[in-house]
Amino acid sequence: MEKTKILYFITRMDQGGAQASVLYTMKNLNKQQFEVFLATGPGGRLDGRVKGDGAHVSFITALRHPVHIKYIFHDVWAFLQMGRVLRRVKPDIVHTNAPKAGVLGRMAARIFWRKAKVVHTFHGLGFAKEQGEKQFKFFVLVEKFCAKMTDVLVFVSRKNAGEAKQLGIVKNVRTELIRAGINFNPILPLKFDPVAKKASLKIPANAKVVLALANFKPLKNPVHFVLAAYKVLSQMKNVYFIFTGEGPLKKTAENLAKNLSIEKQVLFPGWRNDPLELLAISDVYASVSLREGLPMSLLEAMAMRVPAVCYNVDGISEIITNNKTGFLVSPNDINMFAEKLKVLLRHTALRQRFEAAIDHRDFSEFTVSTMVKKQERLYRSLVPPTKKNGGKRRFFRRRRMFRKHNGGEQRGLRH
Repeated sequence: MEKTKILYFITRMDQGGAQASVLYTMKNLNKQQFEVFLATGPGGRLDGRVKGDGAHVSFITALRHPVHIKYIFHDVWAFLQMGRVLRRVKPDIVHTNAPKAGVLGRMAARIFWRKAKVVHTFHGLGFAKEQGEKQFKFFVLVEKFCAKMTDVLVFVSRKNAGEAKQLGIVKNVRTELIRAGINFNPILPLKFDPVAKKASLKIPANAKVVLALANFKPLKNPVHFVLAAYKVLSQMKNVYFIFTGEGPLKKTAENLAKNLSIEKQVLFPGWRNDPLELLAISDVYASVSLREGLPMSLLEAMAMRVPAVCYNVDGISEIITNNKTGFLVSPNDINMFAEKLKVLLRHTALRQRFEAAIDHRDFSEFTVSTMVKKQERLYRSLVPPTKKNGGKRRFFRRRRMFRKHNGGEQRGLRH
């Protein structure tokens, strides 16, 4: 049987949920049925891992991560480079991920290789009103335009899908819900020593730890993490806060911690290769993000049975059950966020009750195997194993191709 070629576009292989989902999928798809290719911008932290996996990888050298007018010439050149990759690979399916690669990749597919079916995954909507009303409206218009070139829009959370529907992005487009997936049977190193791990970070053995696995981009909101830490530390002394990753707001967060005189107990260790070990020494997981699709770091916290305090945005509430496996707090309510942290840190019995609830929660829809099976099912629905795409395709989809399922509900998003 001839294999189905799938070409993934992603802006850059940084350390994040979208990148992890793509890597997991590429690694676990049925190799007898699918042949996978990846095209990405250079400079990502996971570039070495991609090369080491022996995948078919192309680097789009002109692809830049930020969305800014000063990169317009880079974007045009990246668009042409994507076209060259499309002409060389001749994929049956183009699957785009991340905002910029999603826009450029879908347009390139419709111009340079119209035979391909086009899928785009929203790992979160990637734009928010916090970035400015004008910018928000512009990105909504861009996504509406690109949706016309897309055969299937995939969402990782129901809330994102609902918001996209309200904004008119998914009008007349087939949609699917495919959760981001992780391994829910994590294995720590055989000789892992929590006391030694704490000591390596200059944390006392008996100290409580609050952890955020994130980055220092604006929507991850690291400043609120520091402010919440300050409110907690004003009443509790033996607590340490860790915010991992890198990004444009790291210096701002570091300076704020220093100005508040809490820099010794609010740690910014940069990118880490030991998230499970950090979770193993943590008492509470924290998320102050203003936008999230379905955060894989929070799923990892659940896999390690670490209760969480989170701003209640996007898909967070689809993972956390309020007052049962963690606390959900209204976005920007730093005082309440700090209060919930203090409650969990002070009450061991409550943390243990939350841990037990996490242990009994069914997370099967968030596993790698479920995610990959749904991806395979989606690809097979677009390109059956006995049939390859042929002939020319229109730039925009034909409306008649999209029919409603089960009384008007769109496929994959039924409640």
